[in-house]
Amino acid sequence: MAGIGFQLKTLYDQSHFFGQLRAYGYSTITAVGPMLLTILLITFSREWLLFLNAPSREITIFMAAIQYAFIFSQIITGGFVFIISRYVADQTFIEKEENVLSSMFGTIGIIVFLGFISTILFYWSSPLPLLFKLLSYLFFTELSIIWILSMYVSALKDYKKIVKSYLIGVLVSTIIIWVLTALLGYLTANAILFGLIAGFFIILIKLMHDISKYFQVNNKQYFHFLTYLEKHPYLFLIGLFYYVGLYAHNLAVWFGDRKIIVEETFVMAPYYDTPVFYAYLSILPALILFMVTVETTFYEAYKKYYGRILNGFPLQDIENAKNEMYRVLKHEILFMSQVQLLVAVAFLFLGVRFLPFLGMTQDQIDIFMIVVLGTWFLSLIITFFLILLYFDEKKAAFWLIGSYTILSFLLTLLFMGLFNQYGGGMFVAAIISLYLGCRILISRLNEIDYTTFCSQPIVYKEKITRVERLLKRFGSLEE
Repeated sequence: MAGIGFQLKTLYDQSHFFGQLRAYGYSTITAVGPMLLTILLITFSREWLLFLNAPSREITIFMAAIQYAFIFSQIITGGFVFIISRYVADQTFIEKEENVLSSMFGTIGIIVFLGFISTILFYWSSPLPLLFKLLSYLFFTELSIIWILSMYVSALKDYKKIVKSYLIGVLVSTIIIWVLTALLGYLTANAILFGLIAGFFIILIKLMHDISKYFQVNNKQYFHFLTYLEKHPYLFLIGLFYYVGLYAHNLAVWFGDRKIIVEETFVMAPYYDTPVFYAYLSILPALILFMVTVETTFYEAYKKYYGRILNGFPLQDIENAKNEMYRVLKHEILFMSQVQLLVAVAFLFLGVRFLPFLGMTQDQIDIFMIVVLGTWFLSLIITFFLILLYFDEKKAAFWLIGSYTILSFLLTLLFMGLFNQYGGGMFVAAIISLYLGCRILISRLNEIDYTTFCSQPIVYKEKITRVERLLKRFGSLEE
């Protein structure tokens, strides 16, 4: 993310208010742009159908298809996003950027194939119309590709093009949905899906064009990045468990008494999913703040510490740089936690005030409040595990995010079964995992000298992985 990070720092270092505001604005687009865009379009589409008095069946199957596409597109791409992030960073560092563009096409090919197989299996016995299945598959595929592209986009230096691509896509979707529903009277899930597909296709094409224009060279080594699955298996598991963990408590509720089955196809629990959907919006500021602070303030201290080690500075200078890095890290974590707490309080106030107008019951508002509080702890967990990855503590990061995922699922089942309570499982899981995260992060930071000076190989030797041998055997990788 060096390209975006450099320009964010330039804006953030400006003394005037609007320069720093632009930094936060562009970090919003880069960090959570696709997710925020999807959430806003889904919310707009649902409310638009309700405003036009569309049939309840159409609204229900639309929301079910969108929810499944949103959740499972992130789960199916999560592991690859983390692997690709490391791969692109390494290839850029060793000045082999010709591998980057080919890895994008290779990743997209694998994701599209996996998505196609999973969709065929999911819809195999579904009674839904073929056209609806096709449109929902296309939207699912587009979302999956955009999650992948969003990682490559972070390497671009022209973030204004990123903003422009998103805005054009939103405009196209809005116009098509308005024409099909308001003018032509097609108040169906298919009409909304078609509008969303058209807009997201524009975004997808423009992002791919910008990425291809930036990296330019395609050496056709499409699957070389798969070697990183063997070199860094924990990264793939971290990505998978991270996105499963975000929705583990939702999945647990789908096994409970509150589940409904839509058109003999989709299992969901609107009673729980709807308040959680709105509560999760409160976590977005933490992701934005992390990007700004890591790419600007903390990274400078981090680079200074390791720079002094690599350049053979005296031990006292290295110690001073380490203490300064710890001071900056502590300050930024405290700042993020305070800001996120204010965001949580604001969401609690707004939720109690306005959610009843969206048709939510008091029980659902209670779930919203519990999950908002839980997301405050979750935001710190995410911060901790990303910091662990910054120090290349992949195994520790996996144990942290894996613990939260498993606890969130199991405790939700426990709270439902014993207390008939919803949201408490996620809340308690977040508290326990945050405690574990604090212990893990402090332990790893205390051992940073040993990790840096003693745990690294004296002479690094590149190993030929089994995946690399397999790719060469099938002619997918040059000798």
